[in-house]
Amino acid sequence: MNKMTIGGAFSETFAFLKANWMQMLLWVGGALILVGLLGYLFLGSTFSAMAMAPNDPSLVMGAFGRIGLFAIIAAVIFYGVSMLIWRGGMHPGEAPNFAWALQAGPALAFGMIVVMIAAYIVIFIVMLILTLIFGAALGGMGAFSPAALESGGAGAIGGGAIFVMIVVYIAIIVFMLWLQGRFIVAGPVMADRLTRNPVTGLGESWRLTGPSQWVIVGFYLLFTIGVVAYAIVAGMIFGGILGAIAGGSVVGAMLTMILMAALVYLPIMMLSFSVPVGVYRAIAPRASGDIFA
Repeated sequence: MNKMTIGGAFSETFAFLKANWMQMLLWVGGALILVGLLGYLFLGSTFSAMAMAPNDPSLVMGAFGRIGLFAIIAAVIFYGVSMLIWRGGMHPGEAPNFAWALQAGPALAFGMIVVMIAAYIVIFIVMLILTLIFGAALGGMGAFSPAALESGGAGAIGGGAIFVMIVVYIAIIVFMLWLQGRFIVAGPVMADRLTRNPVTGLGESWRLTGPSQWVIVGFYLLFTIGVVAYAIVAGMIFGGILGAIAGGSVVGAMLTMILMAALVYLPIMMLSFSVPVGVYRAIAPRASGDIFA
């Protein structure tokens, strides 16, 4: 395996996007339209009913159930589409394998959910231990209470508790970035090998990312900052222009939402789908046939 560089990862990411942008535009755009229509069918009447009776517990519970079901369906669609994009980009000319993608995509989603649940359990246990240790050292559990944190008279106790909390939160963010970096190429591995087994993808991703794990964290952090900056700037520019054109009408507002999705969120999604393959390309050994050259 290769030792990744941040420049190499960006280069491979944009190379994949450049070589497969038309395919990605069709798959991702189609998925967005399908998910949008399903969202309207699943949740449109639900939100209207909740607006009319916001204090009805049965409506609230039913809404959570429908939102959960819709989230599962949307995840199946987007993970399936991602598998089609990764497989098509790494093996150009091959016919789309819809049956495999609709099985491999949800399998990877389930595997990642299990990983995230395990990570949150670890975080909860660590935070509980740190709270007990530092809470006692800083004056008991009351040191972490809102009154202790807000009072200037708490002195070292309040300041120490705040410092510990800041350090813990930064550590959690770094840990989550690191964890995502270790499993970032699980999907491309499954697509490259045409497997439905998420354990294969997750295990191979863990092995491949080992030598470059902190470089991947740095790359992922820079990518996230860039995406957020683009979303803010593009949202302000296109939102202002489209809002002025819409003129406050209902049809205009709907058209604005559609165009905002196409101009702002669609490019972000396409680039996000390119990142895992870009990292995979940067760290995995070259195959006999050059992919998305």
